[in-house]
Amino acid sequence: MKRSKKLKLALMGVTPLLVTGCNDSSTKTTLIYKNVESCVNDGVLDKASCQYYYNRSWTEHLSKAPRYSDKKSCETDFSHQCQEIASGEYIPTLEGFMVTREARNSSSFTVLPLYLGSGGHYRTPSYDRMGSGYKQGRVKVKKEKTVKPSLKSTTMKRGGFGSRAAARGSWGG
Repeated sequence: MKRSKKLKLALMGVTPLLVTGCNDSSTKTTLIYKNVESCVNDGVLDKASCQYYYNRSWTEHLSKAPRYSDKKSCETDFSHQCQEIASGEYIPTLEGFMVTREARNSSSFTVLPLYLGSGGHYRTPSYDRMGSGYKQGRVKVKKEKTVKPSLKSTTMKRGGFGSRAAARGSWGG
């Protein structure tokens, strides 16, 4: 076999590996918007969806926003974008929201509130940086940063899941 044919065959064998290496599986495309209007103007989601995801992000914001005992500490992380809440604590103001599809071909979405970080980037409640700058629309981010932050709370002990229901249940018949 000629050397040129061997070279072509070798390149054909290596090409799929090179192409696979170019596909960065550690990133995920997500949608980031400042408000409902910017979401609608992007044209990816309809107005009802934009409003729905904004409302979900507002709910997440109220429950998962980082809390600070004093305004100065909050402003260190979030510039002058902090507000006092009823408990006397300070939280950053909601400055955007992120919508991410959970899995391929899934109708489940993760929605996260976003804040303007002091470093010039959107930040999540876990202070993870999202995208580059304050870019809106489709943005690539690291997959691990699209996960909802856990709500730190205490759990009550109740004797086990379904301990009473198991005695009454049946499996067909």
